[in-house]
Amino acid sequence: MKKIVLFDMDGTITPARKRIEWEMIDALTDLQRAGFEIGIVTGSDIEYVEQQMDLIFDLSTVDPFKIHYLPCNGTKYYRMDSSGFKAVYENNMREYIGDEKWSKIIKILINLQASMINLYDMIPAVGRFINYRGSMINWCPIGRQAEDQDRTQWCLWDRRQNIRGTMYKIARQGLNNSDLEDIIIKMGGETSFDIYPEGWDKTFAFNNFKDYDKVYFVGDRCFEHGNDREAFLKAGELGYSTSGPNETVKIIKKIIKEG
Repeated sequence: MKKIVLFDMDGTITPARKRIEWEMIDALTDLQRAGFEIGIVTGSDIEYVEQQMDLIFDLSTVDPFKIHYLPCNGTKYYRMDSSGFKAVYENNMREYIGDEKWSKIIKILINLQASMINLYDMIPAVGRFINYRGSMINWCPIGRQAEDQDRTQWCLWDRRQNIRGTMYKIARQGLNNSDLEDIIIKMGGETSFDIYPEGWDKTFAFNNFKDYDKVYFVGDRCFEHGNDREAFLKAGELGYSTSGPNETVKIIKKIIKEG
């Protein structure tokens, strides 16, 4: 029987934007030894996977050569050998949607970023707000160069004022008004938004495992407008919503016991 567990990364198997911890490494080791394959399906690009999962590439008991690495919602796919990551495929968003739609999206995001900084002057804005990852766009209103203190401050204000919820609605309306209904925007991680063509959500990764008997999914953003929701729903009874790495370890133990 072929069984695989697909994991989101940030907030699921690693703390947000931080390295994987040893308790999780032990759990993933047990999962592999129980006969399950592992896939990492994240909105982040491959360099973030390499940074945050670095411990498994060194002296850990996890076999990194057997993991399926599926960054950018699985619109990119890598395997690993002794020389590093090797691309199985990589999709191109700009090429797929065309320059006219691409230009509209960038203009909308630039205008929203300027409006947000003017409206919420308490927000730390450190730079690199729009990050094109080849097959998706990541928009981070505080900037991808934010440090832990900046992220903590942002999360505090976001919880108090629902800033991302408000900006999501404005962004969605802006896309619709520009005839971009087929462009999806989702809340990614704790600080950003993922933007990509319709159908390029995390269910894209499932296409690689159609011949598997069981495909599990574990993610922390399974709520409405969260970037794990579609994969969580597609997995059906094999889908799990987690509150963070500690709960994910418990979920892994449950999967091993029942699987």
